[in-house]
Amino acid sequence: MGTKRGLLPRLEIVAALVVVVLVLAGLQVDSVFGQSSVLTTVDPCEPAAADMDFNGDEWIDFVDFAHLAQSWQAADFNDLSVLTKYWLQEAGRPIYITWLGHASVKIVWMDEVIYVDPYQLADSPHDATLILVTHSHSDHYSPSDIAKVKNAGTRFVGPADVVRTYGSGQSLAPGQTIQIDSLAIAGVAMYNITKTNHPKSSNWVGFVVQIGRRRIYVAGDTDLTPEMKALTDIDVVFLPAGGTYTMAAAEAAEATKYLKPTLAIPYHWGAVVGTKADAERFVALASCNAKVMAKGETISSNDWDKDFTIAAYWKLDESAGVVARDSNGGNHATLNGGPIWQPTGGKVGGALQFDGVDDYANTPFVLNPSAGAFSIFAWVKGGAAGQVILSQQNGANWLMADASDGTLSTELKGSGRTGKPLKSPVVITDGEWHRVGLVADGTNRILYVDDVQAVKDSQSALAGSPTGLYIGAGATLAPGAFWSGLIDDLCLYNKVVRP
Repeated sequence: MGTKRGLLPRLEIVAALVVVVLVLAGLQVDSVFGQSSVLTTVDPCEPAAADMDFNGDEWIDFVDFAHLAQSWQAADFNDLSVLTKYWLQEAGRPIYITWLGHASVKIVWMDEVIYVDPYQLADSPHDATLILVTHSHSDHYSPSDIAKVKNAGTRFVGPADVVRTYGSGQSLAPGQTIQIDSLAIAGVAMYNITKTNHPKSSNWVGFVVQIGRRRIYVAGDTDLTPEMKALTDIDVVFLPAGGTYTMAAAEAAEATKYLKPTLAIPYHWGAVVGTKADAERFVALASCNAKVMAKGETISSNDWDKDFTIAAYWKLDESAGVVARDSNGGNHATLNGGPIWQPTGGKVGGALQFDGVDDYANTPFVLNPSAGAFSIFAWVKGGAAGQVILSQQNGANWLMADASDGTLSTELKGSGRTGKPLKSPVVITDGEWHRVGLVADGTNRILYVDDVQAVKDSQSALAGSPTGLYIGAGATLAPGAFWSGLIDDLCLYNKVVRP
């Protein structure tokens, strides 16, 4: 996550310098900063950012320096050097988020265990330090499920009507923020705009849970509202995508354009309303990294930056061997015919050189064109008219140089009488590097050359085929269709990518 929130204000850095002067002058700083918690200095052999996060806010900053200064006699210049090393970085204690199904989310950080709208839970762990409830509908406020996670020390937060019904807890209104231990909990207005199921007048809330500098937004049952559009600095967002009572997939995807999160996760599907297909459509249309989580799946904050929309990725950077590794999974490609590795000859690192006679690679990876939106991009150099960059075994040639003039084209088409190949006006066989791409969004096909749209048409219901892929050869391994040139960084996405 690094310094995502930017540098501290200049005034704070000036204040830090003042403290340095005070310390060097031998003056007490307790009267300035108040009483410090007990300081444990770092192990000089194994220093870590977490060792310097004295106030537990997940950020190494002036406050931590102040704590160090207050215990200067117990510390030493090694501690100061470690603090300097990690200045303005996050402490790195991971946050774990789990989708429990429907609209239920669990957040774990250190000793904090937070449940949002626990519902239809299989177990009774009684481990909650905090329970957040968005509104009073029975699939969100479930007393029987709350009882499964609560214990004597559990705190409860919800809108005023839910707190009254529950009989205890702290109420939270839209636009209000409360502090619970080291957590900041903000209420975000949650309501429908074109439906009546969740009126704005009810003052129901979604939640932004802030842990240090990291912010997790669980939106609740809502449409895309002005209040949602105004949110900033969101790391992970759970957005309802099941439709009927909330946003459907397309509107939820639209919300990501405003939220700009590191990671977006569709929820409110699979139980009361919505299907996995709704969740997958959201991921395909989202303007950010997005992931369909399985019920019970957990993601660590160490992985929030990982691109979950990549279906397969062959970097083609190997220097030897007959295997091209899929860096996203286990769908490695096997080399046939003897293509030659070019470790320093690629556009991005290495590349694989094909002879145009019998060289190709095959992989068992399956991306069924009829299953939903997808995108394909690769760097290529060389080739000749009629030669293929990527095809589906016994299916269609997905990316190729057109047989008539060497322009980028695709033979992946609809299965009906309206199905036809798509040909761009841009030549890719001129001996220069080109980044070529094919994007299918469920309605349109788009071909890209060098990240510029080359041609687009309407072509829905692409013909499906559950077979693996050929890299550098046609779908039937026919003579004349083998690629003669370089291919580099071939990446497939389960979503629409706009370069």
